[in-house]
Amino acid sequence: MSAALDVPVAIENGTLGRLVVARLKPNQDLTESIEALCAEHGISRAIVRGAVGSLIDARLAFRAGEGWREQLVSGPGVEILNVFGEVDVRPDAAHALPMLHGMVADTDGRMFAGRFVRGGNLSFITIEVTLQEWLPA
Repeated sequence: MSAALDVPVAIENGTLGRLVVARLKPNQDLTESIEALCAEHGISRAIVRGAVGSLIDARLAFRAGEGWREQLVSGPGVEILNVFGEVDVRPDAAHALPMLHGMVADTDGRMFAGRFVRGGNLSFITIEVTLQEWLPA
């Protein structure tokens, strides 16, 4: 337990491995594509360094009270402002899906933040994404 936080904190040593830079084509889901990129390159754990591009619509989840709520940001042409997170696709992983968080802006410039919902964030034109392999010690 951390003195500053009311949750358990884990620290892990490791090194950074290969860097993957890829372009997602129209109608490819952000989360599913990042997971597929890891599988294609034999990466079981990765850090999402960032992504730029646009989405048809964005579906974000955020904490609300004791649960989660989802918000739909309507497009087309929702701009990705930033993306960060991690991928852990090991069979024994606590979170076997990518956990991607970030901010988007709608066509009126309003900003929204949250966790990208799997299957709800399709590329509008293209998305460029950068992943880096994480190799635990």
